[in-house]
Amino acid sequence: PLMKIINDTFIDLPTPSNISSWWNFGSLLGLCLIMQILT
Repeated sequence: PLMKIINDTFIDLPTPSNISSWWNFGSLLGLCLIMQILT
């Protein structure tokens, strides 16, 4: 469900594909960083 919400928000945003791909890359890096901090 979480990935579907994230995908819907990224698809609904009127951003160019380059910016949205950078947002996806940054969010993945942030997610990995949070997981490393929590564990």
